[in-house]
Amino acid sequence: MKRIGLLLIPLLLGACARQAYQIDGIFTADDGTPVWLIHVDAKDTLDQAVVRDGRFQFRGSVREPFYAYVGNGKQRVHLILEPGRATVDIDERVSSGMPMEDRYMAFHRRFYRYSRDQKAEKTALADSVVLSNRDNLVGALALEDLSYVNRNRFLTLYDQLSDKMKVFSLVKSAYEAIQVQAGTEPGQLFKDYLVPGGNPDGTDVRLSDYVGRGKYILLDHWASWCVPCKAEIPYVRKAWEAFHGNRFEVVSIAVSDKREDTVRALQELEMPWPQILDGKRIPAELYGVNAIPHLILFGPDGTILRRGLRGEEIYAALEELL
Repeated sequence: MKRIGLLLIPLLLGACARQAYQIDGIFTADDGTPVWLIHVDAKDTLDQAVVRDGRFQFRGSVREPFYAYVGNGKQRVHLILEPGRATVDIDERVSSGMPMEDRYMAFHRRFYRYSRDQKAEKTALADSVVLSNRDNLVGALALEDLSYVNRNRFLTLYDQLSDKMKVFSLVKSAYEAIQVQAGTEPGQLFKDYLVPGGNPDGTDVRLSDYVGRGKYILLDHWASWCVPCKAEIPYVRKAWEAFHGNRFEVVSIAVSDKREDTVRALQELEMPWPQILDGKRIPAELYGVNAIPHLILFGPDGTILRRGLRGEEIYAALEELL
């Protein structure tokens, strides 16, 4: 027994040992520009580097893989950080070299090659990846992607994740958002909220200032930094131009955005409908809006009619109603 115990000690120490990583970075920025390495779950700054001739580097050690991002402000790249060597290109928003990150990105690229209508194909692909990676970040991140496509299957696969992956921040947030969305499904009456200083003139605004007042309301959740949100604006504008009036209005609410950035973007974009600024995470907490763009269509009495409309679906849904 003593001999077995002595043999186990080095094995256990080896399992807990830290191993080295190196990140070689590319970033077109002025010399001296800081770049940070952030632990996503811990919300902790692990290291800082500076750009020299468009390059930067991080070196350190890690005990077990974790989800991180490398960057400056909104210019960032996420990756699964583990022992080894990675290349991170902030300009192109890509990374390569870490085995788990490469496996996840191979899935991610295939997953998003499918169109929005190919729900079955997306679900089958996520199924295979999650079930073969129940106890690591590859499966957890694949499951988080699935949460935007098939909530019922997400919940089934969530139950099969390891306990450690269930509390990974992105999976946990997706699970909580789905629970919240269950209370704001189509057919249910809207939940009101207050946005302090949310009007462009700085006065407070409530959702009930628009919703439940006899008009169909299309509520567009967006942010100035969100490229897909900006791509959705022409479809929203098409609907507004065709139907706005006594029976219909569009309202946009900026979430997780700096007020000054929103105002600057509104000066550049053609969005002549009412705007709510500085919505922070209020819609996320009450409506489970954990990804943008996200559009919710309310009926004249405030009943939630549709969620998640995109592209030409917006016009088609309103044409049917109006």
